[in-house]
Amino acid sequence: MRRLRTPASRAAALVCLTIGALLVQRMIASTSPTYALLEGVLAVVAVLTAAKMWFHNCFESHLAALLLAPATAGGALLALTAGLPGGGVAGPMVVHISFLVLCAAIPVLLWGDARVRAEHMRHTRRPYAR
Repeated sequence: MRRLRTPASRAAALVCLTIGALLVQRMIASTSPTYALLEGVLAVVAVLTAAKMWFHNCFESHLAALLLAPATAGGALLALTAGLPGGGVAGPMVVHISFLVLCAAIPVLLWGDARVRAEHMRHTRRPYAR
């Protein structure tokens, strides 16, 4: 049975894609190969999550998005507060604030998606019901 794709799930997919694009930008600007690799892996996960959510809107894509958000937000918070090792505190850069806002939007959008799908299931007849 196909899952309902809602505007909230499409918006969450676009948010994941935006996070991936910002991570690629950070990866290119990174001076440390270790952080470039970490940001590259997170960017790949973000893009794959966005694609899976856009086309299937399944549990796995929701789980990946809910794991991607705190990982990215945690990195942004660490960069804002403690800074990268050997680099000091970065200060409130626009990209870090953007990461925090986008990562906060993911659970809100997925909650809205769940509410719409639950309401839709209440009003539709299941194929196995008599």
